[in-house]
Amino acid sequence: MNRKDRNINLFLFLFFIAVGLYMSVSGSWNLITAEQENLFDFQNQDIPIFTNITQLLTGLICLFSGFVMWMRVHWAFSFSLFSSGLLIAYNLNNMGRAIYENPTEAIVMAAILVIVLQSLPFLIRQNQRI
Repeated sequence: MNRKDRNINLFLFLFFIAVGLYMSVSGSWNLITAEQENLFDFQNQDIPIFTNITQLLTGLICLFSGFVMWMRVHWAFSFSLFSSGLLIAYNLNNMGRAIYENPTEAIVMAAILVIVLQSLPFLIRQNQRI
């Protein structure tokens, strides 16, 4: 690995840790503070409990992905590709809701999408080297 690849690897490690912490804390906070009857109500063709659980699980998977990149496990890049796919799917599916309800969250989602999409070629290349 050359210096540029090590810098990208360090950035992705920090990115997955930060995104994992943000999404897991935000998802658990939404589950804790929401009223129970509102979690299971059908709102805007969605049930909020599933969105919150998905956010929590995606955050935990990204956090785990950051830790395995830190430990330099040989399958870390494969797992990071998997967690990148989950991040893309979650953020794209919830972008409309975020734009409508909380535009500042949509800015964070857009930044996550841009970083993940730009990191995909590096992760694919590193995954093929194994």
